[in-house]
Amino acid sequence: MAFYLFMALTAGWAAYWFYKRSRRWKKGRPDQVASKNSEGMKKLAEYVLTHKEIRRDPYSGWMHMLIFWGFVILLIATTLVAIQHDFGVKFLTGNFYLGFSLISDLGGVAFCVGIAMALWRRSRPSRVLKLKSTSAILWLMLILGVTGFMVEGARIAHDFPSFEVFSPVGWLFAQSMSATGVDGSAAPDWHRFFWVLHAVLAGAFFVAVPLTIMRHIVAAPYSVSRKDKRPGALTSPADAVLDSVDKRDFSITDLAQADACLTCGRCTEGCPATAAGKPLNPRSIILGLRAHLDADESPLTATVDDDSLWSCTTCNACDENCPVDIQIVDKIVQLRRGRVAAEALPTTAATAAESIAQKYNPYEKPNSARMEWAQGLKVPVLGEEDESEVLYWIGCSGAFDPEGKPVARSMVKILEKLGVTYSVLGKRECCTGDQARRMGDEGLFQELAQHNLSLFKKHGVKTILTHCAHCYNSLKNEYPEQGPTPEVIHHTQFLREKIEAGELELGQVTEEITFHDPCYLARANDETEAPRKVLGSMCNGNFKELKRHGKKGFCCGGGGGQLWLDVRGETRVEQIRATEIEQSGAKTVATGCPFCRTMLKAGRDGLEEGQGSWQIKDLAQLVEENLPREEASQ
Repeated sequence: MAFYLFMALTAGWAAYWFYKRSRRWKKGRPDQVASKNSEGMKKLAEYVLTHKEIRRDPYSGWMHMLIFWGFVILLIATTLVAIQHDFGVKFLTGNFYLGFSLISDLGGVAFCVGIAMALWRRSRPSRVLKLKSTSAILWLMLILGVTGFMVEGARIAHDFPSFEVFSPVGWLFAQSMSATGVDGSAAPDWHRFFWVLHAVLAGAFFVAVPLTIMRHIVAAPYSVSRKDKRPGALTSPADAVLDSVDKRDFSITDLAQADACLTCGRCTEGCPATAAGKPLNPRSIILGLRAHLDADESPLTATVDDDSLWSCTTCNACDENCPVDIQIVDKIVQLRRGRVAAEALPTTAATAAESIAQKYNPYEKPNSARMEWAQGLKVPVLGEEDESEVLYWIGCSGAFDPEGKPVARSMVKILEKLGVTYSVLGKRECCTGDQARRMGDEGLFQELAQHNLSLFKKHGVKTILTHCAHCYNSLKNEYPEQGPTPEVIHHTQFLREKIEAGELELGQVTEEITFHDPCYLARANDETEAPRKVLGSMCNGNFKELKRHGKKGFCCGGGGGQLWLDVRGETRVEQIRATEIEQSGAKTVATGCPFCRTMLKAGRDGLEEGQGSWQIKDLAQLVEENLPREEASQ
């Protein structure tokens, strides 16, 4: 009775702590978009039973699987023993008992091995896992597992019944105890001592769970089950224009995710800004939010500094790497919104935002110059009353950036070759607001979205084709929140469809080509195959992957407003990527976003003398260059 009372008190205290903590979570605003309950439960079950996300790191995956399933087996075993002993229901007999004993021991071994793996990982100096409290709770769990075997060993050592060989670890412990004189009549006293010690440690574990990183065993499943399903989309704030940002401006899930953080550092290890030596540490952003959650009087500005926020490229590498589905980019942008509200936007970013607001593009060019890129081409421009089912969205970079203009020109030539009926908006096209939104100006984004959506409706647009991964993501994933949106197709997808349909035949490239995955195509929209299908149709086996590619690719450094934000680091993100391309030995690097083309060129130009002889071309340029010569548009 004393044992059950003690366990009830410790478990009850832990439950009460989580109840009180959930009250803090509920200080956040209600989630605007969350998984349907059935979807959330399905995802939760998959996560808990398979540890799919964690297993992306094999070592960590096996470590967690051993701990989790070992713990589950031991919990079931302990419960069954309690039912038999305390309720008089006899079922642990015969062959069932033998199988039960063997599985229980194997579960205990799995648990202890998993904990040992965790302790080993946290002892490695190269790892970012250095929290002492984490090691303390792991030692507690390991000792808890070992004392469980000591209880079993002392029980067996009393008279060594032959059938207990089906408890192989307990049998070994019993043999060891017997060698030191703990057997026969001496065993029961030791058994009682180990039993009480094991019970006290179990109670201590319950107390420690909410006070240490182990709180994630409650918060992480909640985080996973509530994850927003929209890929590449930011969560809209409760109000487009904020006065400031505190916990009430984050959602309930955001605040719960602050407690779900494992502090594993995978987000930081994958962050391009961190790799470039900039101030950003994504894990610190989440821990800063947790500190703010812990202390009402602690302002977020005291736990998260400005340079960290403005270093982010919003590439989503942190979100992709997080094993518990914490949406870190969402929180960084929400914090940026607060900085914008406080008029703390860096000067260069403020200039870009002002240009977007006044000239409808961030390049400080008059919007009347939007069609200068098309000189010498016959590009159909929509009149005020015209309709067009297919709209080719040029984007600000395609219209004004010297690295983006050739991409738009190549796409026009391809469309002409294919005989596609399309139109462009010309001087009435406005920025999608992607960069404004990611720099924290939510109100400006919503104004632009409403303006563009009204144009789509007015002109009867059914499909939007764009070569910009950022425009593609914004139009496809974020505009639907503002109103009905046409189907949106990225030009790599469009080109793949035409090639697979036999409408587009290309010549063969003889030199080696590699592909740099735009973050907003691969990670944000899970599109990695389309560009490779297109390249495969003309590379004749000369395609080679970069070491980091696909959803695990490395950012070019241009997203999140970084073309206008420039927080200095030890090196530059684009130079890291350019070095990787140099090491690949490829003669041409293809990409599917004009931002990437601009940044990779800057990175290439920063390489050492004698390096950087490779070319940078958008996929559209390569396709246009390899159209059959006799049919290629001039």
